[in-house]
Order: sequence, then C-alpha cells, then structure tokens
Amino acid sequence: MSSLKVSLFLIGASGELCSNTQKFSCSWVYVGFIGGTLLTSLLSRDDIDRFDIIVLIRGEERAALIRDKLGLKTVVADLSDYEVVSAAAEKADVVINTANSDHPAGARAIIEGLTKRKAKTGKTGVYIHNFSKSSGTGALTDNAKGEYKSEKVYDDERVEDIQAIPVDYVHRSCDTVISAAGATGDIRSYIVMPPLIYGRGTGPFHRTSVQIPALIRSALKLNQACYYGKGLPWWNGVHVQDLTNLYLILLDDALSANPKAPHGADGFYFCPTDSFEWKQLAHEIGTRLHGEGAIFTAETRPFATEEVEDALGTWAAFAYGSNSRSKAIKAYKLGWKPAHGDASDGLFESIIPEYRAALEEGKDQAPIVHFDEMYALNKK
Repeated sequence: MSSLKVSLFLIGASGELCSNTQKFSCSWVYVGFIGGTLLTSLLSRDDIDRFDIIVLIRGEERAALIRDKLGLKTVVADLSDYEVVSAAAEKADVVINTANSDHPAGARAIIEGLTKRKAKTGKTGVYIHNFSKSSGTGALTDNAKGEYKSEKVYDDERVEDIQAIPVDYVHRSCDTVISAAGATGDIRSYIVMPPLIYGRGTGPFHRTSVQIPALIRSALKLNQACYYGKGLPWWNGVHVQDLTNLYLILLDDALSANPKAPHGADGFYFCPTDSFEWKQLAHEIGTRLHGEGAIFTAETRPFATEEVEDALGTWAAFAYGSNSRSKAIKAYKLGWKPAHGDASDGLFESIIPEYRAALEEGKDQAPIVHFDEMYALNKK
C-alpha cells in the first residue's frame, strides 16, 4: 500500500489530520490493556515518524495525559459515539480497534467511515479488529461447565468452522459485520481472535488482563486456589506482547506493496502459544502463591457454589469452565515468532508477576465481567 493509502484507528490520515504527506499512517488506539501495549510498541518502532497517531479515548483527563505525556492527538469519545467514530474513520488509512468485540454499532461506524473514504478517494482502508477485550476465542467456547475436555480444536485456515458458529453467540455480532464488509472489497479487514491473554501490559493505563488476575484474587480471598466444576476443560493463552506483535505484522503486511495476509471472509487469525487445563492452572497458581507465603496451602479444590459469583463473576461457567481450543497457522506463515508459550516463559511463569500486579492494583478488587458478552450468552 502506498504512503497515501494507510492510516490507523489507531486513526486518521487524510486532510487536516495528516498534513505531512510523508506520514502515511494515522492511527486511533483505544488505550486499554491491549491497546495501550500496542501503542507503546508503535511508539518504540524505528519508523514511528511514518505514523500520525490519534488516540480515541474516553474522558478528557486521560486524553490530556496522552497529549501531554506522549505528544499525541486525541479524540474524546467512545464507540457509542457513532458520528464521531465514523467521521474519524473516514479520515483514516488504517483503523485498529482493540476496544470492544461486542459492539456492532461501533464496528459499523468504522466500516461506514472507511467505506465513505473509499467512495471519495478510491483508496481501500484497512480495519484490524481485535476480537476481544479478554478473549476472542470466547466465540469458540462450549457449555462444559467444568465437566469435560473437548477434543474440538479450531484451525484458522478452516474458516468455515468459525463461520458456522451462530451469529448471535459471543463476539459474532461484530465479526460477521466486519468480515462481510471485507468480503465486498469496501474495506480490507482482519480479525484477530486471541485466547486468554496474560502478562503485564506496557500502556499508560490498564496493564493487566481479566482471567488470571481474577483467579489470583480469588485464591488470596479464599486462601486456596480453586477451579470451576471439575476443572477438566482446556483453553489456550497468549502473552499480550506476542499478541501485539501479531497486530504489527498484519499492519506491516497491509502497508506493503504486495499484501499477502488473508483478509475479508478469510481474515480470521488465531494466536495461541500456551495450552492448559483449568484444574492444572489452579494447581500452578496454588503452588506458586503458597511458595510466596501468600496462601495457606498449595492444595486446590473446586469452588463451592456459593463462592463462584463473588470470586469470578456471573460469567464464571463461560470464562472459567468451558473449552476453547484453537490452532494458529496463518500467523506463523506470515512470520510471527512469539517469545512466550509452553516452551519458554509462558502462562505459568506469569503468575507471580500478575500476583504482584494484583497487590499493586488492590487484591480486593471485584472480578471483571464483560456484560455485553453475558448478554450474548443469555440470548442462547
């Protein structure tokens, strides 16, 4: 893609938002755990001068920090501000949305803006969508409720298996809108579906994820690491920096003269590097926290029924008791080289750093529950 064709939602690269024609990426970043890490990764690149980054952020106080500390432009809004988001996307070459994978109206606003841009300029905009706030492969989950391990493993080259998931299930309301728009050629779309995300983020605000911190805090509260049901289902994990690096690979490919990454209807990407059983994860948390003197015993047990909601939130069976297994193929073909995983410095090694982060942030914090995901589940 030429220098006149690219901007990032990370957003905004034409007209008054990109007066320097040498800067061909205008970016909007929703600065949370993933988006903040992506933002710092972009700012550390040798070619950062190619980008004019605009941060979409909620709240003037945080926006002022982004402007003052990082010297970036901001738009104070959120994905519900349809006209604002659409207008900004219309000025962008690339939109990267790491904010909310269950917000179809926001996705439509981005698509509308990029589509208008193409109609006016003839340039096809790029939309890289993070299929998650905590885990994009929540769309692959079953109703195991902790009772069994599923042998079903999704493969991102078998897109038909993903498309067969009901459109009213978790995350699917957004992904169908985005992939359909990509299939028409109005935009070039990529959907990244991470599993459980672990590791410390590097952004200016949120630096921890959801599931591991909740399990650690529940262990501290109960003085014992626990698991949902029998703890037999399996999931995958990915370190937040490895996830971020995949976005950058897709970005660089999209900006290249001859993009190779599948997009549109074929543009789904898995990125698991770790595999674990929930009971096994509880054992690792128990062993490591007990070794720190943080809990009384290394032994694990199932959550009692009356403990579950307080410990994990109303989505416990979905987020901590289901199977969600995937296999990355496309990312590796594009040259993705994760630095973490089962073989080295993986999920289990992140437990103590995340324990220390939980102490810093407050060990009594309530578990995070994504109620838009629960809404999709409750419709089933």
